[in-house]
Amino acid sequence: MNYLFNPENRFWSFMGKITDVFFLGVLWFMFSVPVITIGAATTSLYQFTLKQADDEEGYVWKSFFGAFCKNFRKATALWLIILVCGGFLAVDLWACLQLQAPGVLRMVCFGVLLCLCLICSLTALYVFPILSRFEMSVRTILTHSFIMAMGNLYVSVTILVIYGLFGVLSYYVTLFFPVFMALAAFFSSYFFRSVFSRYWEEEEHSAAEDETS
Repeated sequence: MNYLFNPENRFWSFMGKITDVFFLGVLWFMFSVPVITIGAATTSLYQFTLKQADDEEGYVWKSFFGAFCKNFRKATALWLIILVCGGFLAVDLWACLQLQAPGVLRMVCFGVLLCLCLICSLTALYVFPILSRFEMSVRTILTHSFIMAMGNLYVSVTILVIYGLFGVLSYYVTLFFPVFMALAAFFSSYFFRSVFSRYWEEEEHSAAEDETS
C-alpha cells in the first residue's frame, strides 16, 4: 500500500510525465500560432519529450523556451524547406490527377509521387528530433534524417502510425489537438531514442577504432 502512494513509483512517475506533456501541448500550440514558428516549437517539444524518455526532464517552461530560442533559426529554415517540398509534391499530385494521359501512365506517375510523399514524410519525422538532440548543419540534419528514416524503416512507419492515430483522435476531438500532438511526440520519442542510441553507439565505436589505429 505504501508503494502505491509513493510519488517515486513508476505509475506516479508516468502520470507526472503525462501531466508535463499536457502543458507541453499547450505551449507547443501557443508558440505555433504564427505558423512560421512551428519548426522551433516542435523542436522544443521534442527536446523535452526526448529528455523524458531518458528520465532527465526538468522544468517544462524553462526547457521549452530555452530550446525555442536556441534552435529558432535552424528550425525555421528546416520548417520552410519541409513546407516547400510538401507544397511542391501536393501540386504535383494535383497535376497528375488532371493529367490527360492513358490510365496506366497516370497511375504509374501517381504511384511514384505517393512513394516520394511517403519518403519525404518519414524523413520529415526525424528532422526536429535530430535538431533537438544534435548540433548539426541544416544540410547534415536533412541527410541524417533521410538515412535514419530509411535505415530504420519499421521504426519510422511505427512513428508515422502513432501520429496517424493521434491525428484521427484530433479529428474527432479537435479541442484536444495540441495535447494529442504532444502525446504523439512523447510516445514516438521512445522510438527515436532507440534509433539515436544506435547511432551514438556507432559513432563511439568508430571513434574508438580511430584511437586504436
